[in-house]
Amino acid sequence: MEPSDLLNEARRLHKLHQHEAAFELVKTHLDPLKYSHFLFGNHPIWWSEMSAGICKLSRRSSADLEFVRLVWMKEDFIYRFNRQINQLPHENNRLAQILDNEFSAPVSQSQAIHWIVKDKKGKPWGLLSLTEISLAHKRAEVLLGILDGAPQGLSTAAMLVLFNFYFKAIKFNKLTSLVYEDNPHSLKGTVHLGFKQEGRLRRHLIDPRTNKYVDLIQTGLLAEDAFTENNKRLMKRLLS
Repeated sequence: MEPSDLLNEARRLHKLHQHEAAFELVKTHLDPLKYSHFLFGNHPIWWSEMSAGICKLSRRSSADLEFVRLVWMKEDFIYRFNRQINQLPHENNRLAQILDNEFSAPVSQSQAIHWIVKDKKGKPWGLLSLTEISLAHKRAEVLLGILDGAPQGLSTAAMLVLFNFYFKAIKFNKLTSLVYEDNPHSLKGTVHLGFKQEGRLRRHLIDPRTNKYVDLIQTGLLAEDAFTENNKRLMKRLLS
């Protein structure tokens, strides 16, 4: 079987939530040295639901279509989450296809992964994404958005659940976050979790509301800085 055929079959199996079968398929047919990143990108761990304390993270798919439409309609939420985000297609069948395609694509191909942030009862409250994923360099950029009215501490809990997955389970080295200069609240929260300010990207993007260029503050978190005493206390309080 050609690698392209394997990819298509693996994606079909992932869409059916048969993640173990997809992994076994590519592991059986591909050279583990030559295709190590592709094999890792198909590992079932990328599709596992993560749950701890007050927070659950589950992979986004067509099952979340209504919630995705809901949050995209909230301009203030989208402005905080990702000002450069694309508009959704009007047709539900087209949106469902997009969501299922992003769900089934291995990270070696998509270089992104998207979760729905839920409370402990399973009610959805926000979005958490990893983008610009580099399997070679073991780094990615994180984006998090939580709706107003969410349970107290859910935003922090979502990041801490991500830390356990990102630095312990898949053993990545560095997590980055780009914060708009006019969002000091977001920057304060990011730094509070251990991220370090690494630089300023001057006039890097055009703000869609003001049509003016804005600066981005680049921050980064290394594996050895993710589990500070402060974060351990937060984990005990929010994830136990």
